[in-house]
Amino acid sequence: MAQGRMTYNVRYGTSWPAVVRRGGGEDTAVGLLCRVPDGHGDAAHPSARTFDLVGEGQIAIARLTTEQTGSRVSGRPAVYRVDDPYGAPLGRITYRRGRALRCARARWTVESVTGHSVRGFRGRLFWWAVWWPLGLPVSLVWLILSLIGEGDDAFGKPRRVIWRDSSRRAHLVFRGVADEYRVLDASWDPRLVAVLLGLHQSYDPSEGGGANSWYGVPS
Repeated sequence: MAQGRMTYNVRYGTSWPAVVRRGGGEDTAVGLLCRVPDGHGDAAHPSARTFDLVGEGQIAIARLTTEQTGSRVSGRPAVYRVDDPYGAPLGRITYRRGRALRCARARWTVESVTGHSVRGFRGRLFWWAVWWPLGLPVSLVWLILSLIGEGDDAFGKPRRVIWRDSSRRAHLVFRGVADEYRVLDASWDPRLVAVLLGLHQSYDPSEGGGANSWYGVPS
């Protein structure tokens, strides 16, 4: 299930967000991101996630579940398992939130059962160095103006993520301005890629996410 170099994005114009990839000038739907109710409602841990990647015929082709919830205070990462429809593992995703007091960036690690292991940090160090003294005050002003109805959304933090392996070779790039993901390695399972996009979007949704950000309200 390998794919060539392609561009992925998440489209929110349907009842469930759709992961779409573009290659050779054509768009192909990979699957829909369907949140699975966990029975906890509002009491669920904020880092808990369960969702299916649903393909043709409304059949789940992959599922993400939470192995360990995360904690910003202790620095404990959230860990997620990705399985195929038969329960066989496809990979594991780890998300560690950034800790402001340590000026640490949020970190994503993806491990596949085929042996791939890549890690990506939110934002480049240069842009964080610019954002903290300049962007943060502007963001606070914009936030205050938006609360009183005089401004638009606040100025956002750096969002770009580049997932690299141990040799520093890039495998996947999220371009925050364009809200698109570029897959640079042909050997990644597209189901694992799509689930990673879905998980990433649940924490850092596109501006067009609207009511479907973190896939809307569970039924």
